[in-house]
Amino acid sequence: MGMHFDFDTMTDRRNTNCGKWDTMDKKYGRKDMIHLGVADMDFKAPAPVLDGLREVLDMGVLGYTDLSDKFFESIQRWYKKQYGLEVPREWIVFCPRINIASSICVETYTEAGDGVIMNTPAYGPLQSAILKNGRRMLSSPLKRNGDRYELDFDHMESLVDERTKMLIMCNPHNPTGRSWTREELAQAADFCKKHNLVLFSDEIHGDLTAEGVKHQSTLSVTEDVNDRLILATSPAKTFNIPGVIVSYMIIPNEELRSRIAADIDRIGMHNPTIFAVTAVEKAYTECDDWYEAVKKYIDENEKYTRSYFAEHFPKLHIMPREGTYLLWIDYRETGMSEEELEQWFLQEANVSVYMGSVFGEAGRGYIRLNLASPRSLLEEAYERMRGAWKR
Repeated sequence: MGMHFDFDTMTDRRNTNCGKWDTMDKKYGRKDMIHLGVADMDFKAPAPVLDGLREVLDMGVLGYTDLSDKFFESIQRWYKKQYGLEVPREWIVFCPRINIASSICVETYTEAGDGVIMNTPAYGPLQSAILKNGRRMLSSPLKRNGDRYELDFDHMESLVDERTKMLIMCNPHNPTGRSWTREELAQAADFCKKHNLVLFSDEIHGDLTAEGVKHQSTLSVTEDVNDRLILATSPAKTFNIPGVIVSYMIIPNEELRSRIAADIDRIGMHNPTIFAVTAVEKAYTECDDWYEAVKKYIDENEKYTRSYFAEHFPKLHIMPREGTYLLWIDYRETGMSEEELEQWFLQEANVSVYMGSVFGEAGRGYIRLNLASPRSLLEEAYERMRGAWKR
C-alpha cells in the first residue's frame, strides 16, 4: 500500500482515432472543446496491464488467441475478493462487448415482437438491443422520490402481457448513478420469477461505487434468480481498457448458458483479441491498489465538482452518485430548454456533455457529466462554464 498513482497528468488523445476526443471534435466541428460526455476515463491504464500488453507486442506474432485457465481464475478471484462470491468456472461465458451480449441475449431468449422491459432513462445501446432486434421496448420510467430514483414496480406490472419475456437492468444505473440495494434487486428477482422473465443485468460499472457504497451484485440476491439471470460485466470501465474489447457473462442456468453459447459459436464470436486475455488477467490479479486509488480520485473529483457548482451554478442540481464515474445533473431550475442549454455548452462554454434525452425522454431536463479526468481538465471546463455563465 502507499503506492502513488498519477491521475493528474492529462494524456493528449487527439489524433489517435479516439472516440471521446477525435469523434466528438468531428461531431461539433471544434478542435479546442473539452469533452465530458463519453464514458471512458482520461487516465492511463494500470502499469501491470500496460506491461502485459507490451510483452504481447514484443513477442511480435499477433496470432489467434484462446481463453486461458488464468482468464477464468482471475475473474473468479475478483468476484471472491470484491463481493465474497464463488463463481464456478462453467458459469463464465466470454463475449467481446456488453453491447454485443445484450443484443445477442435479446435475440436468443425472445422472439420478434416480444416485449422487453427497460427502466428509463437508460444507456442507449441497451435500448438498441431491444429495438434493433425488432422487439417491443416496454419503457418503465424510474420514479424520482426526492433526490432518489426508485424502480416503479407498479408501473412495471402494468406493462406485462403474455409476450413479455425479459427485463434488462443496469446496476449501477447509467445514467442516474443509482446502485440498487439488495432489497430492490430481490424485488426485481421476484417480479421476474412471477412473470417468468429472463433478467439481464448489465453490471459493467459495478466496481466503481462511491465512497461508503457497496455494490450489490444480482448474483448475490437469491438462489432463485440464478435460474433466470444473465449477468454481463467487464473490467473495461474499472481499469479504463474499453479499447481492448473484452467482456463476459455469468450465466448460472445451464440451459440458458448452452443456448447463448451456441449462438455465440454460430456467429463465430468465440475468440478474444490477442490483448484481451492478458488485460483481464493482469487487471483482476495485479491492480488492486490502482483500483482503490482511482476510486478515491473520482470521489475527490466529485467533491470538487459539487463544491464548485454549489458556488457558481446553484441552479444546476447534482443528483446523488452511488455508482459509476458519471454525474446526473438536473438543470430544470434554469428554465432553459435542452436545446438552449446544449447550445450554451457548445457555443458559449466550449464544453460538451451528454444531454439527458440521449437516454430517452425520461432523461430530458438533465445532463450527464463524466468525472473521470485529471482535476486540471475539470477545473478548466468549469472555468469556461463560469465565464460563459457570467456573460
